[in-house]
Amino acid sequence: MIDPHWSLVDLDPRTWRAIGGFFDPAQYIRAAQPGERGLFVLHDGGRVLRVIDTERGPRPDLDLRQVDSAAEFAAGLYARGEWQRVHIIDKRHLAAVARTAQETPRRDLTLDQYYHLVYRLLWADGGYVSVPPHPGHWHGWTYGGVRAWLACLPDPATLALVVLDGADTAIGLIADWRDGLFRRVTTLETFGLGGPALDLSAESFARLWALLAARGRGGDGAPPAAALLCSSAALAVLLDAADKGAELARLGAQGAAFWRLPGGPGSDPAPTSP
Repeated sequence: MIDPHWSLVDLDPRTWRAIGGFFDPAQYIRAAQPGERGLFVLHDGGRVLRVIDTERGPRPDLDLRQVDSAAEFAAGLYARGEWQRVHIIDKRHLAAVARTAQETPRRDLTLDQYYHLVYRLLWADGGYVSVPPHPGHWHGWTYGGVRAWLACLPDPATLALVVLDGADTAIGLIADWRDGLFRRVTTLETFGLGGPALDLSAESFARLWALLAARGRGGDGAPPAAALLCSSAALAVLLDAADKGAELARLGAQGAAFWRLPGGPGSDPAPTSP
């Protein structure tokens, strides 16, 4: 699952442990959410093949036989109040998605482009219907929005995310952006074994930025364009915030986050346009 365009170096186990949960491409594609009780109905052109309740297993007692309108069928089942989400999936649609996504080599696509292709194929043409529907974003971020933000970066550029859990560094991630793609992913250990000791302060952020700038001047990276230093609690709040720019400003006023972004300190770190 590592993009072949990336050179992955010095990814220390603390950072890998903390970011590992984000490297799950299926979470950007699927409608089902972790811990959610769902009902999955697989049919073949309308003829029901299998009905699975994520809590109780197969449900032959529901006596579901024919799907005429997937949207109406899903809405009716969801209205029973037994499931948090109902999925109606046409086997023929899944087969068509698999053929389009897998039969033709997609070597021209980056990893994110490929999974975005699968996302668009899966949710097109009504072959997969869920009630409630797929949210269309992940924590407020969309593929188009992130790409639009990345397009505003200088090229080349370095981005950094440092997340502190008390006195410990939970995430010390550094990414080098060049020619419109991430080319190298490393950690604070690029500055030496163990990385620099940082705390949650403006002084530490200034030190981090200076280290990134020196790394760029030394030819081991690129000039820094964006960096965020925050606590683990602040990152969790930021992920769930609807207005991430406003939330980041609030966290900054509390001393829970320090950052610099291309659009200025108050910029939204990831626009949510489609």
